[in-house]
Amino acid sequence: MAGYRLTVCLPGGARDRLEEAVGEALAPFWLLRDGDISHDLRIWDGWRIRGGAERAGYRIRPGHEEDARIVHDQPRWDGIREDSLPGWCAGGPRGLLEVTEPWERAAAFGRIVWDGWQEVARAHPPSRPWADLRPERRPEVPYSEHTALYAAAHKQYLAQTPAAAFRDWAAGLRLDPETEKLRSVLEELRPTLLDFFFDPLRSIGECTREEFARRCAGWVEGRANILTLDGWWWEDGEPPLHGACDDPETCPHAPPGAGQGGPGAYLARLPADTLLVSVRCHV
Repeated sequence: MAGYRLTVCLPGGARDRLEEAVGEALAPFWLLRDGDISHDLRIWDGWRIRGGAERAGYRIRPGHEEDARIVHDQPRWDGIREDSLPGWCAGGPRGLLEVTEPWERAAAFGRIVWDGWQEVARAHPPSRPWADLRPERRPEVPYSEHTALYAAAHKQYLAQTPAAAFRDWAAGLRLDPETEKLRSVLEELRPTLLDFFFDPLRSIGECTREEFARRCAGWVEGRANILTLDGWWWEDGEPPLHGACDDPETCPHAPPGAGQGGPGAYLARLPADTLLVSVRCHV
């Protein structure tokens, strides 16, 4: 079981009964729901409106910070209410929130980085892939000795000209203030992510420009997982699941966004008064 972030889309009129409306929207995907339904629909066993206090919900458009329709985090299990960070919230009417701008900004940053890697790679001889240098794990070799061999091989791998030159390029990269914030976010995440500045051979060199832009946006802004107005649980990169049908294999309804982009594009098309609510689920 793990944490999972989801944006629940609700009609604007649901603001006066927000928590009840979120619960009703999520109900078809409850892990312990009664009935003979597909395992795919049994997703969560707990949820809370959350995102403003940890910069994981939505940025508020300037000038709307005091709007009463803005949604902030529910109290924690112990009753403590955490205040939203300045400029952030857990949701509100779509027209008051920055919905697609952060994702687009992060994707544009990813394209800058990908283009920089291509420029550096073209100027240097190709490097050997990690698979050629990685030492084989042999039972007769003590773990400590294998670890030392692995570290030495990885150092040799990263010292190859394209990767070393790219790290120099990245260190000298100058960005506008908003985009520079994205670099700082990625540096904060280094312990849990493959650092693409550190190892571009794998993290950039093995994907297309748009694949990397999408990956970079996901790292920085989070995946665009949504529950649509008409009850589709739509995880970015996965087929949508319809809560009104007990089995995805027999669902006769057309999924959202066919030929019109992913969840982010869906959010951008919604009426300005549609409520977007950031929810943290336990799945």
